[in-house]
Amino acid sequence: MQNNQRVDDMAVEVLARQAGARAKRTGEPFEEALKIVNETEAGRQLRELRDGPHRGERARLWQPNLPQERAKERDRARQEELAWERFMRAELRALGLRKDGQLAELLGEALPGESPAALQRLAFEDRRQAEEGLVALMRGGKVSYKLLDELSPDDVPARVAANRLRTTWLKERRDEWLGRGER
Repeated sequence: MQNNQRVDDMAVEVLARQAGARAKRTGEPFEEALKIVNETEAGRQLRELRDGPHRGERARLWQPNLPQERAKERDRARQEELAWERFMRAELRALGLRKDGQLAELLGEALPGESPAALQRLAFEDRRQAEEGLVALMRGGKVSYKLLDELSPDDVPARVAANRLRTTWLKERRDEWLGRGER
């Protein structure tokens, strides 16, 4: 950014620099690269700056803290990425435990009035779903299943809700087995 550069000039310069880099990388003509760059979200934002109400202002006065804001934005994005990676590692570990028959161990023996065959089917089904890579999601009181590899950050609340339901059910069942449950 030059000392007296206006916002619209800065936006045009950035668009041209991105198009030039793309043209160099892909070998496509500059005009084609510029067209593609303009169609991206970043291109749309730069066009808004170029044509917007601040276009005639000096860029250095318009947003003096822009580098700090971008650094914060990058840090926030990295933190979200790390949180997602931790979440997926935990989900992979849980899937492995389910594949190894964790539910059968947690269920133990049938309680009075429970069918041992029904418990075996429940444990078998959980293990089968784990082997297929399926995890439970709970939205609006309804449980659905999705492949672990297809989860997105938007699925985290539904995944947490499904885990909470499973944990609560297992704890209530354990309390009943210990004779502390209410009937």
